[in-house]
Amino acid sequence: MASSLMKRVTALFGASCAALLLAVPAAAPGHADRAVLESPADDPCEFKAPGNIEYDERHYRVHVPAGVSAGAPLVVALHGGYDSPEGVEGKWGWNALADQHKFIVVYPRGNKPECQNSTPGWGWNADAADVTHIKKVVTKVSTQYGVDSNRVHLTGHSNGGQMASRAACTAPEVFASGAVYAPAPPPTGCNPARAVSWGVFASASDPVIVEPVAYGHVMYWSWENRPCQNEQPGGGTDAKDSRVWDCASGTEVLWRVYNGGSHNWPTGARRTEMLNRMWQLFQDNPRP
Repeated sequence: MASSLMKRVTALFGASCAALLLAVPAAAPGHADRAVLESPADDPCEFKAPGNIEYDERHYRVHVPAGVSAGAPLVVALHGGYDSPEGVEGKWGWNALADQHKFIVVYPRGNKPECQNSTPGWGWNADAADVTHIKKVVTKVSTQYGVDSNRVHLTGHSNGGQMASRAACTAPEVFASGAVYAPAPPPTGCNPARAVSWGVFASASDPVIVEPVAYGHVMYWSWENRPCQNEQPGGGTDAKDSRVWDCASGTEVLWRVYNGGSHNWPTGARRTEMLNRMWQLFQDNPRP
């Protein structure tokens, strides 16, 4: 681990974690050309879309670009608290990137009801049951579309970023690598069986997941990939801080903090820049 990274452990991982709000307001439902919405009809936070199909007492959405071939990568996108698959699909930008690069995106749903102002919303407990559910969704989508099992990647926002870290930590035999935005505190009591490349993105002015908490994921994955050395600037513009570390197992850890911003998933040019960096990380780090 680079000394400049490890010196920040005590100072950055302070008392702010316990007081955090791990939620993000739900957005209006999005749309995909192929969607599977599945869960029981009596869930109080459920989005009642025509053609809902029950699966594992939850629902998910999947985007499959036209012309995608067997052996395509899969990106598993995990919504934040007070949100939903349909709430994030239309605003995150993964579908457009998937159309460009011919990979599949699946949006699973959390199991913790978090309705807000009668708007359907869910969160993640980030426990073993959530990990099992996500793995089952991956298996179902992979079987249906012939996904490359070595190229299943995780992304998430806030509570969904926390969930992504938990899934990668406990199931590195399923997930190749991950990249998250404004993640809630990283997992504890977890020891992954192999090193996993990880990217963490944040905004300097986020009032919910403050910078030291997001940086906790950098410290966590740097430790699990240790030693991580050869710190390099991440390059680009519009960033307060941008760094990359090479790790001994051939993995990498990436950290990028945008100027200003908020807790919301970025939009416009910043969103495009972030997604391209995430996708490049995924391309560079299949499961060994």
